[in-house]
Amino acid sequence: MTLSARYSELGLAADVSDEVEAVWTSVSDRAGSYRVLPDGRCDIILRFDAGQKPINSATVVVTGPVTRFYDVAIEPGMGFAGVRIRPGCFESVLGFEPTDLANANLIGPDAVSACPGLEALCAPARDQTELVARLTAFVGQRATASRFRPAPLARSVISAFHASGGRLRIREVAEMHGLSDRTVQRLVVKATGLTPKAFAAVLQFHRALRLLRDHRLSPAAAALEAGFSDQAHMSRVIRRMGGFSPARLPDVTLVSLLD
Repeated sequence: MTLSARYSELGLAADVSDEVEAVWTSVSDRAGSYRVLPDGRCDIILRFDAGQKPINSATVVVTGPVTRFYDVAIEPGMGFAGVRIRPGCFESVLGFEPTDLANANLIGPDAVSACPGLEALCAPARDQTELVARLTAFVGQRATASRFRPAPLARSVISAFHASGGRLRIREVAEMHGLSDRTVQRLVVKATGLTPKAFAAVLQFHRALRLLRDHRLSPAAAALEAGFSDQAHMSRVIRRMGGFSPARLPDVTLVSLLD
């Protein structure tokens, strides 16, 4: 696996902060592949030729929540501008639930067919900055006009899973909120497109990678801190979700995950 793109997160406008977790851009500097890790989120992305000024056109991509890695082939100068949607806000922005896109992506005509409003995002633009502004305006306008509203209780449940780094079980989260297990299951699936168990596993996976890479803990210490039963358990999860060994972490991008 080769990481061949420069990823950066931009400042977030206050008027879309309820719906958008991050606004980001990425430009490839050589041919290769970009490894996408599961993060329990959905993104709306515009793919374009960063070498064009102005940009003649863009292709829209909507990514669904995934539970294991996948690689995207990229060419030199391929650019991406994206917004990462907060859990619970996908339906209000795009009009359908994230479960409809679990472990799948919609690209180009398929994305436009699912949400016709996306077509306007692909029009020519002066530069990358205009594409980013177009994306955030789209999210804000769609969320304001939508009849779907994120459930406040869902946000609280999602926050509980985040605060524990994915270590809480569904029963514990249910008891914290005075809910049944079934209600927590329904809230998490509707908000993220993943079951509570799968969503918690993604959070625990990211927690382990942060401990290994950013805090430079040993695999054994990271496994203990992240709540795995042992180092071997953590290694199996990282290999399955990320496609690499915790002993040899590649230079993958770890996105910011908020609660």
